[in-house]
Amino acid sequence: MFQKTATAVFATSILLALSACDKDESAVTDSMEPIVVDSANPLDGDGDGVTAADGDCDDSNADIYPGRAEDCNGVDDNCNELTDEGFGDSDGDATADCMDVEDCDGLDNDGDAGVDEGFADSDGDGVADCVGTEVCDGLDNDGDTLVDEGYDADSDGVTQCQDDCDDDEALAYPGNSEIEADGIDNDCDGAIDELPWSGGELVINEVMNNPQAVTDPNGEWFELYNNSGSVLTIDGITIQSGSESHVILPDDPLVVPVGGFVVLGSNADSSVNGNVELDYEYTGITLSNESDDLSVVADGVVIDSVFWDDGATMPDPDGGSLSLGPGALATAANDVPENWCAALDPWDTRGDAGSPGTGNELCSHMDNDGDGYSRDDGDCDDTSIFVYPGAPELEAGVDNDCDGQAEAMPVAVATYDSSASLESCDELGLVGSGSYDPDASGTVTYEWELTSAPSGSAATTSDISEYTDADPTFTPDVSGGYTFTLTVSDGGTLSYPVSFSVTVAVAPDNVTPVAAAGSDDSYSESVTCQAISYGASYECDDCDSYDFDLDGSASSDGNSDYWMTYAWSVSDSDGATVSIDDSTSSTPTVTVSGVSAVYGSATTADVDINLAVTDCYGATSAADSVTLTYSCTGS
Repeated sequence: MFQKTATAVFATSILLALSACDKDESAVTDSMEPIVVDSANPLDGDGDGVTAADGDCDDSNADIYPGRAEDCNGVDDNCNELTDEGFGDSDGDATADCMDVEDCDGLDNDGDAGVDEGFADSDGDGVADCVGTEVCDGLDNDGDTLVDEGYDADSDGVTQCQDDCDDDEALAYPGNSEIEADGIDNDCDGAIDELPWSGGELVINEVMNNPQAVTDPNGEWFELYNNSGSVLTIDGITIQSGSESHVILPDDPLVVPVGGFVVLGSNADSSVNGNVELDYEYTGITLSNESDDLSVVADGVVIDSVFWDDGATMPDPDGGSLSLGPGALATAANDVPENWCAALDPWDTRGDAGSPGTGNELCSHMDNDGDGYSRDDGDCDDTSIFVYPGAPELEAGVDNDCDGQAEAMPVAVATYDSSASLESCDELGLVGSGSYDPDASGTVTYEWELTSAPSGSAATTSDISEYTDADPTFTPDVSGGYTFTLTVSDGGTLSYPVSFSVTVAVAPDNVTPVAAAGSDDSYSESVTCQAISYGASYECDDCDSYDFDLDGSASSDGNSDYWMTYAWSVSDSDGATVSIDDSTSSTPTVTVSGVSAVYGSATTADVDINLAVTDCYGATSAADSVTLTYSCTGS
């Protein structure tokens, strides 16, 4: 302060001296040179009492000097190299609020408690566009005329906030059509590659509802089979059991290949579920050991369902799965209880039976290979039509006949005697004596069969004479083709059946056969009569019946045909009762009865029997007769 006063006095003195020397004030002023203030002669240029030498940082402005109070004016008023210190700086940009201008930066630049006032806010959220960040809300948050930019990464026209389930995949968005087998949830409904379900695409083919190796429900599971002919992704379908349900929502798509299996269960930990490798773990479903039902449903369509009834119609196993026979893998077939069985083969050393993840075992009560035998019938390989009890041993090293031995089958050799006439009604010799047994393990036995005959023929296998002989005979009854089959056995197995055919011609001429009924015959018998009224009359019983043996074997055929048919008939019984035991036999028996007796005389019945014979060609002889006389006497 002292310094400022002395300097002022000194300056004033100089001015007064100059004024006294020159009375023309204006002249002095005009001609006066600027006063240079140096360190040797400090001057206060702005008259604020502080020279530059004393620290006045602007000696041309009397409002700026050290020590004064700072004003909010953007100036260093007190020369401390700070500007507007002590005044508010809301945005921290080193410019006091009073001197600051509001910028669009999300800050209160001018300290008026408003942020970015005066700048556009397109979405009206209180945040100016210039600092707004675009969010997925259907609004232009940042004022760039674009809405939700950055939230449609796959450019499919649907943003993340519009429920695009995969914004990296342009083929996935709500409302799109599902594309088969592309592995993408195209329509964002939670299911991948779903078909327009109609039912039957999946088959419930195995159910473990009553495990024994582990506790319920840890060991409960069921298996689905893809019956559709297309790869199926089953995400989003519903499992239902009674009032319980579960929607399949796996972390990764659950894909079932064509003809493949998928296993779903209540516990995916194989250490506690019986060592079952599950493809999916469901919740909220338990399977009753007694009666229950199980369904899979998609889009309101029941794809398949199964019901078990505590053993009433379906199997009721303990520690084994309900197993659908492999030949019944269809939704209609698995509705038939007879197509189900209890699994018998364990998949694990713990003991429970079934086949999770693979094809089911063959049901033992079913004929699975169509050879007429099931496992219960003794079929030792129910997958081969060539293996069954009694089958021929066709394959080396294979026990085709299920007798426990893979033996060589005998060989049937079948032919006929070609030296004989091949005409109808001529005897044909069948030859099988060339058959043999490679093992020489036993005596070969034979079985011939007539497997086909011409139209109009009445011949059957029984017309082969001794069809179990090696070389039997057969007489064809009409012309045409005949087929014979021979099968031989070595006592352990059968041969492969061998067949041959022959064509029989029509014989050129035929001679009508001649019937020979044989010689007449007679028989006499007496009965004792009972006297009545002291011998005035007698009462006699009928004589007993008597059997006459007839013989028509002397009948002949001029062509020497090898067989004829016989027809016996009664032409006159003379009051007796007559019966013929076999009217087509060459040697039948005729029974005569009912001949009555008269005391003291003979009652005679003459019975006339006719015989006609017909040869192989159908020619019938004239009838020949034989008379049988029965005489009955009362005594």
